[in-house]
Amino acid sequence: MKPLSILLVEDEVLIRADMREMLEKAGHIVCAECGNGEQAVRLVKENVPDLVIMDIMMPGISGLEVAQCMHSLNIPVVMVTAHSQPQMLQRAESVHVYGYVVKPVSEKNLIAAVQIAYARWKDMYSTHQELDKTKEHLKNQKLISQARSIIQDRLGISAGEAHKRLLQESMQRQTTPAQIAQRIIEKIKK
Repeated sequence: MKPLSILLVEDEVLIRADMREMLEKAGHIVCAECGNGEQAVRLVKENVPDLVIMDIMMPGISGLEVAQCMHSLNIPVVMVTAHSQPQMLQRAESVHVYGYVVKPVSEKNLIAAVQIAYARWKDMYSTHQELDKTKEHLKNQKLISQARSIIQDRLGISAGEAHKRLLQESMQRQTTPAQIAQRIIEKIKK
């Protein structure tokens, strides 16, 4: 696993120092650390870490609220907490936490949680990117199909010939067929 840039958020200084040592020993980089949620939000924007490790119970904004913010910024979170009650786990699930480590934290458990959480996040991120590409492709195909129908109806030609003309126009203007299709559709709407 490649070394990760990690933001460490823990209000207990000694626990934070122990976790930093464990992470650095495993080859990761603790790019920043702090003891409360407000600082975490500021530091994540300044440092853009690969992953955040955070306590749930902290002064000010709770770790769960900060985790929700991290999710919106597309940064995976591993929660570290002394609370293992089912309702706490459910709350962590609801804010899209990728890992959960119960204190006292062992090096083996922390490093394993970081590795699994980052791998799961990468898979999820890749799936979202693929989904976005597919949506864009379908949108473009719909535009091309609509423009092809317009060309076909206006010029009284076959669908194949209309598609060929759309592609030729695209090559002449050095743009995508979807952009040409969009222009054709917009002209018809005017």
